[in-house]
Amino acid sequence: MIRKALLVVAFVTALLAVSAPTTGFAASGYNGVAAAAYADTYWQRYNSAYPSFANSGGDCTNFVSQALFAGGITMRLSPPNSGNAAWYMVKSKRQWSYALPWVNAQDNSIFALQHLPGVTQVASYYGVAPGQKVADNATQGDIVLYDFNNDGVYDHEGIVVANDGTSWDLVDAHTNNRYHAYWTLASYNASWATTRIVVLHIPATTS
Repeated sequence: MIRKALLVVAFVTALLAVSAPTTGFAASGYNGVAAAAYADTYWQRYNSAYPSFANSGGDCTNFVSQALFAGGITMRLSPPNSGNAAWYMVKSKRQWSYALPWVNAQDNSIFALQHLPGVTQVASYYGVAPGQKVADNATQGDIVLYDFNNDGVYDHEGIVVANDGTSWDLVDAHTNNRYHAYWTLASYNASWATTRIVVLHIPATTS
């Protein structure tokens, strides 16, 4: 009986070991501090545990998704999820599999607003000029989305990571790599006059 019980325990342990990398982890809530710490660590030194899209369309959303996952947002696998309700990046043997919302800013915005409980839009601006200060109403770990030509499709994404002394308005981003940049990114954006910027707040109860 003891040997049989040990075999059962070993079998269950093996099953958990196989499934763990593809299911993410059971999160109790979103930790914006942890998400920001991840972004500060990998804003320039990319995490080798993930693929990079810097040379194939841009790595901005992939980077933000990694930070959100580090902050406690649980992967949504497909199946059972589909379309913009799925959000994951997993590796099977030598091949990566991922959902579009993990790597695409527009799809990630839909995932966040429609499939992450409690996420709300807290700021929206159009044509913010370089040097202009505007309130983002954000907290650490929130998402910033950029629509460069105001056509309703987001082209870029960053994550709020730091406080400049008055509010949480400094972001990290990939492609191009940014560290603690003022959240509008207008100083780096030649299309600032036609850019719409939106901030999504992720509450601590989201997972």
